[in-house]
Amino acid sequence: MKLYSHPVSPYARKARIIAHELEIKLEIVHIESARKDDNLRRINPLKQIPVLVLDDGSSLFDSPVICEYLNHIGGGKFFPGMNIWKHNSGRWKALGLQALGDGIADAAVGWRYELTEPEERRNPDRIARFQATIAAGLDAAERVTFAKDPTIGEISIACALGYIDFRLTDLDWKSSRPKLSAWYGKFCEYPSMKATQPV
Repeated sequence: MKLYSHPVSPYARKARIIAHELEIKLEIVHIESARKDDNLRRINPLKQIPVLVLDDGSSLFDSPVICEYLNHIGGGKFFPGMNIWKHNSGRWKALGLQALGDGIADAAVGWRYELTEPEERRNPDRIARFQATIAAGLDAAERVTFAKDPTIGEISIACALGYIDFRLTDLDWKSSRPKLSAWYGKFCEYPSMKATQPV
């Protein structure tokens, strides 16, 4: 299988972490810029990364789908299962945290794109919305009790934080969110987090 990715993408990092944890071999194909790579649309009509191309040539896109597929084929437990006898299986919390992490990442990526524009083309209102979304998302994550055994939720939050630390270095989120900062520091010790650090 081939994973079309970028080394800094928080979405592709989620997939790479799950593959690393479950010892799934992926050929990583680096895409320098999804915006500029017209060939990407041949494997993903939405022209976004990550894209997972299966051995039969078909492709999966959108990181939640790719991550759940890798979890399924690798026999992982990053997506808690549905159980009609046990309603508090943790599935909805994991999926909710994944949505929170992806939303924080969406705003961080959007803000980063604005910063790459010439000053006169930047949209201050859009930047303010991205900043407000990130702040509210991080505040919500500060209140979370994270699972002892990581799920897709914890992975998504960690990947969003990793992206912020790499791309938005002036954003001081740790000093005002000590619980989240301490959790993230410990989470970064996982070998899969170290192996997938943005470069």
